[in-house]
Amino acid sequence: MISNENETPAQVIEYESPSQRFTRRQLLYRATLVAAAAGVGSTLLAACGSGSDASPSGSASATAAGGSVAGTVSFLSWQGYDLVGVPAMDKWCKDNDVVVKSTYISTHADITSKFTTGGGKGIYNLSTYFQGYGPFYESLGIPVPLDMSRIPNFKDTYPIFQTGPVAEQWWLINGNQLCAPFTWGLMGCNYDSEKTSAPASYLDLLKPEYKGKVGIVDDTIGSIVIGAHVKGIFRSNSLYTPDEAKQIMSYWYELKKNARTIIPSYGNMADQFVAGEIVVGVPGWAAVNNFAAGKGDKTVAHTIPQEGAAAFVDGYLIPPEATDLDTVYAFINEALTPEVQAQTAEFLVQGAVSPAAVPLMSAETAALYPYDQIDDILTNQAPLEAIPVDAPSGYVSWDEWNKIWTAFKAS
Repeated sequence: MISNENETPAQVIEYESPSQRFTRRQLLYRATLVAAAAGVGSTLLAACGSGSDASPSGSASATAAGGSVAGTVSFLSWQGYDLVGVPAMDKWCKDNDVVVKSTYISTHADITSKFTTGGGKGIYNLSTYFQGYGPFYESLGIPVPLDMSRIPNFKDTYPIFQTGPVAEQWWLINGNQLCAPFTWGLMGCNYDSEKTSAPASYLDLLKPEYKGKVGIVDDTIGSIVIGAHVKGIFRSNSLYTPDEAKQIMSYWYELKKNARTIIPSYGNMADQFVAGEIVVGVPGWAAVNNFAAGKGDKTVAHTIPQEGAAAFVDGYLIPPEATDLDTVYAFINEALTPEVQAQTAEFLVQGAVSPAAVPLMSAETAALYPYDQIDDILTNQAPLEAIPVDAPSGYVSWDEWNKIWTAFKAS
């Protein structure tokens, strides 16, 4: 059964560009998604199981103590990240009498608000975070350290997600596992492979031959990261002085002279490739290849220029005062199985964290992300970045970055 409820959205600073999250989380839903209103406070009750008081089926998963995992996952995050509509996960929920009750957000700040001042504690038992919020969320006490013995499938993920400098900076913080990564993606440069070769450098896009052929996506995060890479000043903590911010933006002001348009979303970028309006798009996203191909244009490709690219990793977190923990841990563990991972990669048009999932994907989905280079990608070519929500004095804050980017678009 499906029911919709509404809450009043919290009034908070928006920490992410609408285009980035709208496209990555909301525009891309497959037709298999359950119809529901999107946005903060939009609640979906997906009766993946029987939705009744019937006892669990004989195939029900067991907890560490040998009991049933039947219960409710009360989810707060992006639509699609509850995996409602992923066939293997829907079947698991039904077989185990697990009900997923989801409240969808419109910006990451809604998660911050709900678990600090918004009354989300004790109501939701599962959420997610983009890696850039890890240190900030750790300081706020939002994620409860996970008991990884209850997520045994995590040991089968790529090693870079389990241990080492990347994990220790973003989710394995101070020895505590704050989230379980389950998806990732890359944002470099998209191009029409029939009309141009892969740009070796972002500086190539400043050449006269690209005049009127470039699309710039309205994505603050991706633009900061790429601009910093171009200027050779990228820092994973995203702390830049006002002078450095001017350097970063100087690339975008120069590129804007060659731009045909500012593109409102990555979905719209695919439309413009299909229509022949643009030859390159930046910041790019590997998933755009898939969107364009779905509309008949199979010539769109994605590349990481020599300076580097932006990347993201999202993981499941358990908030304080969560209930139905057996159910929640079982849900996270199932989300990391190869079958669910492969279907999730197709569903979200994003990367899997399980190497065993890659052979189960379609050739098109597997080709979107360079799994054989994942360590180098996430450490050198596209190192992960923080969101400067709590920037110290002398550095540009996230609110200031949004104003800088808004001024650029209006120029």
